[in-house]
This record gives sequence, C-alpha cells and structure tokens, in this order.
Amino acid sequence: MNAVPKPSDAPPKKFQFVGGELCLDFCNSVGGKRGVRSREYLSSYRDFLSWSEQAALLDTGGAQELLRKASRQPPLAAAALRRGIRLREAIYRIFLSLAENKKPVEGDIKELNVELSRSLNRLRVSSGKNGFGWEWNAEHVELDHPLGPIARSAADLLTSGRALENIRQCQGDNCGWLFFDSSKNHSRCWCDMRDCGNRAKVRRHRLRKRGSVD
Repeated sequence: MNAVPKPSDAPPKKFQFVGGELCLDFCNSVGGKRGVRSREYLSSYRDFLSWSEQAALLDTGGAQELLRKASRQPPLAAAALRRGIRLREAIYRIFLSLAENKKPVEGDIKELNVELSRSLNRLRVSSGKNGFGWEWNAEHVELDHPLGPIARSAADLLTSGRALENIRQCQGDNCGWLFFDSSKNHSRCWCDMRDCGNRAKVRRHRLRKRGSVD
C-alpha cells in the first residue's frame, strides 16, 4: 500500500455516503464484499483526506494543510492511514455483529476505545446562537484528526440504543456495505435503491422472464 501522498493532476476519488451515520460511511470505504472480492478505496493518505473532506470532517483548506504536512512527514501519514484502516475494520466488525444479532468481539471494542482515548482531549465546548455544543479543536490539526470524529460517531451510535435493531447490511450480491435503517417500516434491504436495489430489481425481472420462456 502506497500511503505517501504525491502531487497529482488526477481528480480525487468520489465516495458514496449512504450509510446514514458517519462511522458506517467510513466502513463503506471498501467496495465489494470483505472476504470475497473487496476493493480498497483508501489506498493512500491522499484518499483518506479526500474521504474526510467529502464527509465534511475537513474543509478544503484543512485538507490541503494536512496534505502538505503529510508530504513533509510520510511515515506519520502512513501510520495515520494504518490506524484509520484498523479502526474502520474494527467498527465494521462491531456493527456487522449487531446486524447479525451477535455480540461484538471485545478486541474490536478495545480498538475503538483506544482511538477514543487518543482523540477526546481535542473536544471543546463551544457557544453559539442556539446555546452550547461540542466542536473539535482546529487550532493544531494533526494528521490523524479525522479519526476522532469517526470514533466518536461509532461510540455515539453504540450508546444511543438504536444500533441493536436498526443496523443493516446490504443484501446486494456483490456488496457488503452497512447502513442505518431509518425507513418507516424498517424494511430497507439495500444500501442504495438506485444502485444495489436497482440491480436486484433487474435481476429478478430477468429471472421471471427466463422462467416464463422456459
């Protein structure tokens, strides 16, 4: 894996955000099905920054600042990416277990807690027009900055009481993405009806047509 960012005229990768929760969208930065035929979308630190910017964890200026910092500190950028992928896979296994009505492995919970302990000291109370809230300290943004909001998103979802019954895995043949089912009847089957759902619809139509011909 080449984790060192390099100058490039190629446009940044475009990511899909259909999980309904930040942490689930991060899990979905892998294409295909894990363990069968998966495609890594975060193959460099630059990809990680692109995802973070599209997820609104960084603005364009912040992403460019981290990219410049990464070019000066390639080993630290590579380490941040490795941590991100470890965290992503731990979060994925946690919520997949919940989707399958299983108990998450303690080691994965520990991995999440390790990242929480590294990042929660960056949270600050802020005041605004509507009162007080939380914000992440942006004065000294480090290469691992996006991992804090991702870890907190997973922790918030786990402790909200909603995860146990509303986390789903896409039923697409070549998809393993996770999503939060907020549909009225909690009967959503696909990560995106326009993508996996549409392919399943076309496949069912072809099978019915083939059956009628036979």
